[in-house]
Amino acid sequence: MRLSVRSWLILLSAVSAAAMLYVGAYQIRAIEHMSCPLLKGGCEAVADAPFARPGGIPDGFIAAGMYAALIALAFVSPVHGWVRYSLRTIAVVAGIANVMGIRDMAQLGAWCFYCLLTTVLAPVLVWLAFLV
Repeated sequence: MRLSVRSWLILLSAVSAAAMLYVGAYQIRAIEHMSCPLLKGGCEAVADAPFARPGGIPDGFIAAGMYAALIALAFVSPVHGWVRYSLRTIAVVAGIANVMGIRDMAQLGAWCFYCLLTTVLAPVLVWLAFLV
């Protein structure tokens, strides 16, 4: 069984949204400690960094919102031009945000597994958004 482009977009957006919801839950202390595969305490250091709260809002929730918007738009018919352009715009903005996050993590000297996961998935999401 092969998944369609739209299904892949939804699946990868859901993985990214789940990862960022986890980060956001830690940022508001809904969970006490984050599990950080491969990178030990880096996830908590990044989630607690000043750059992780643009405008006072936990960036985990901002990112999860973008991925949720991608999922919602993927369910709308791409016949409408605004749907295609919205999908592409949100995917590109998410990709740019991920690159900015990598820069910030490099300056901090700590790395977040979940942030890196979404960064690795971002180019694929952008590509899929342009295929839908």
